[in-house]
Amino acid sequence: MKKFLKKASIYLSLLLLIAAAVFGLNYFLGQRLARDLEADIEEIAAENNYQLRYLSINTNPLLRRVEINGLSLLKSSEQSLEINGAEVEFSWQQIFNYIKERKFLDKKDFQAEIDKFTFYDLKQNNNFNFYNTNLSYQGIINSESLKDPLQLMKNNHNLSILSEEFDYDYPYYRSYGISKDNWKRISSFKAFAFKGSYQSQDNELSVNDFVLKNEFIDYELDFASIIEAVARDKNDSQVETDTETREVELEKLENNLTKLVLYKSEETELVLKELKSNYDLEIKGELANMSENEFFKEFSFSNFKLLSDLEIYLDSTNTYYQFQKFDLDLDLKEFNLKLAESLSKEVNQSTFGILAQEDEFSVKIDSLKYQQQYSNPQGKIDFELISNMIEAELKAEFNYSEEIPYLSNSLLKFKAKNSSVEQLLMFAQLLYGEQFNQDEEGYYYLESWGNIDDLNFE
Repeated sequence: MKKFLKKASIYLSLLLLIAAAVFGLNYFLGQRLARDLEADIEEIAAENNYQLRYLSINTNPLLRRVEINGLSLLKSSEQSLEINGAEVEFSWQQIFNYIKERKFLDKKDFQAEIDKFTFYDLKQNNNFNFYNTNLSYQGIINSESLKDPLQLMKNNHNLSILSEEFDYDYPYYRSYGISKDNWKRISSFKAFAFKGSYQSQDNELSVNDFVLKNEFIDYELDFASIIEAVARDKNDSQVETDTETREVELEKLENNLTKLVLYKSEETELVLKELKSNYDLEIKGELANMSENEFFKEFSFSNFKLLSDLEIYLDSTNTYYQFQKFDLDLDLKEFNLKLAESLSKEVNQSTFGILAQEDEFSVKIDSLKYQQQYSNPQGKIDFELISNMIEAELKAEFNYSEEIPYLSNSLLKFKAKNSSVEQLLMFAQLLYGEQFNQDEEGYYYLESWGNIDDLNFE
């Protein structure tokens, strides 16, 4: 029995010594890791022109965790970032590499739980707050690639952000006639999600999931894009062209969506080559009812929906984008607007005293619908408007294979709903030089065709 107790006491002592050594090593490595992380954060902040105002870190290498109690960064009078309560979990591979090399691997795989993250836009006097956020990242990244997007593009990246709550604070909301209670409901979101990735092999940057929802707005977006690094043409600024050629090129640029350069260095530029996107937006107008302010006396609507399906690609000359597909569906219901006196006077002046005759301009739209379907090179449009000023219906077919869209067939049917609009239509006919066709019910008909900037009417 004595021998057993003696052996047990020896084993217990060994276990205590081992535990003390492990916890002692954990404490030592934790202190060193905290100092190294503080130095890295301070260096990265300085390189990006941020001032490190406050930083508090606790680390536990044994549990693979880093706790950020508080972090505050300031970029002069432009931006400010704050983190309050965050727990970052690293992989064992990262921890072992740090113990051996005193640095983390460039290949990152971590998750973070953030109690509160705040971004302040000091120029616009607003801020964004994210609460109870889960963030995960997988990819290869280091301090050098953060400075140069071209280096960042050599590897794959995956980023996911999910927040239980998100709110937007803008102190001047009352100037737009929004009440305090309505603003809180408009600017607070119970769901925020973002999931994006970049695949270096295909140069594909995509957002698979972007969701922003509350009782006022429901917004979902996903897109896939191709981003390529191309050599800059150093002779672009040195090429001499005649006046006529230069005018033609400028006209092309004005009539088309020109090349989007995301980043450029001395020798290379990062260009958006292709984009495919879908978004779904719905705004419930009940909370948008606004009281009288400097812009309008009344503003309200019942519901607004906008759906879009878009595909564009950069042409063979790498100059401007061509639309491959562009479907659009817009629906607005029960819209009511009454402008303030100052703006009503401007409407009166711009319509030669026809509209807003008593310095009061108002529009009531029962329904506005716009549907567009386009698949290169042909498209069609259906438009319908019912309001207190005019009823209108448009059906059109067009071709968009050249720089300027060509309207192959268009028929506009419309009818004035009050005397002011009738006067405006009579004035338009005087300018046009001919009377519009009109049926027995008072509807005007206007048929048109030709290049969109030089239409023919009938």
